[in-house]
Amino acid sequence: MNDESGMARRLLRSIRKEIPEPLAEGQDHDDAEVAAMLRELGIALIECEQPTQLVGARLLTIAKQYTRETVRVVVLPTALVVQVGTVAYEVETVVKPTTQLNLAGRIDAIAELAEVGAITPADAAREAAAARTMQPRFGPVTTVIGYTITTLGFGMVINPTWASLWGYVFLGAVVGLILLLGRPFPTLNAVLPTVAAALVTALATWFVADNDGLLRVISPPLVAILPGLALTIAAMELASAQVISGASRLIYGVAQLSLLVFGVGLGIHLAGRVAPQQPSPQMGAWSLYVAVVVIAIGLYIYLSAPRGSLLWLMAAVGVALVGQKVGGLFLSPTHSGAVGAFLVVPFAMLGSRIKTSPPAIVMMLAAFWALVPGALSFESLGEAAAGVGDITTLGTTVAAIFSIALGTLIGWSVFTTIKTRRGD
Repeated sequence: MNDESGMARRLLRSIRKEIPEPLAEGQDHDDAEVAAMLRELGIALIECEQPTQLVGARLLTIAKQYTRETVRVVVLPTALVVQVGTVAYEVETVVKPTTQLNLAGRIDAIAELAEVGAITPADAAREAAAARTMQPRFGPVTTVIGYTITTLGFGMVINPTWASLWGYVFLGAVVGLILLLGRPFPTLNAVLPTVAAALVTALATWFVADNDGLLRVISPPLVAILPGLALTIAAMELASAQVISGASRLIYGVAQLSLLVFGVGLGIHLAGRVAPQQPSPQMGAWSLYVAVVVIAIGLYIYLSAPRGSLLWLMAAVGVALVGQKVGGLFLSPTHSGAVGAFLVVPFAMLGSRIKTSPPAIVMMLAAFWALVPGALSFESLGEAAAGVGDITTLGTTVAAIFSIALGTLIGWSVFTTIKTRRGD
């Protein structure tokens, strides 16, 4: 028995990432350098779509490794204020929010070193600043292909019918191209949701929606500009008493949804209404598992995931979607996302300890994309705008978003509590 337990421990040590050693100088660092490091790491984490309460807690944990002075941080969705002692102040604003997983992974890796004091403040600040300028791993054409693949995968989750597959590919390529053309012109970001929604609605009405219902067809192609992640993070922040951050992010998400709904209404006005149709026959239960693979491949390309992370993305997306499906066995479809979100947190945190895995933030961001809370929100609002839904659809939307946020908070709390008790 002892030999078996010894072999298990050796196997665990062989596959587990090594924990870096803290620097010899400990907390003997200049307060100005510590403040600069916290500024660069904090604003980078905000730009990578991290909840403000988690960013604040992480910065305070890092600060304990480098200074004995009192540290105060104010974290908002678009700004960061840091005070170390009474003389070191840093203020920074968000420059470019990003969904690049390779960038998010690099920032997370630097933050992990800082959490154990294994990097100097000057090096951490310099490397975080360099990471914020990282370019996507794939070129423009490949990125559009990645978005098209992602759209196909989400279509197989939202409305898995053979009749709609070609429509998902076609409309996904159109939206991917619109987003690509808008990259050099940041000032157009405000109107891109409306333009994309109007164009996709018109094209779907003319060429695609006769095979399946309009709203079921246009939701997957618009997934990149659906503010599902923003709304979920807003719910997490409100549940954590981050009133200013949660409320402002929630208003932003609702405004984005309103622009999309306006675009759908404009597209319907231009192209005409589609008569109500019966949904096409659904694919078999196997389609969900195929969708997991397709979504992971699409996100790996479109979100520029780190090298060697594809299998881990498949696993994270699988945990989220299969967990959601299992949750549907004993919860309503509206609340089943809580189970998927709950399971993703410990999976990502434990998986990130294995040598071949990417940082936890990479897996969790991909999994949140897979849960598609924004797609449900947009479809519900679209039904109301088109006159085929009622006010209860909005209640369903709110419940779905908060269920995913609640599942994430519970998963995070349970995992953190167990980790603290074990002294890990």
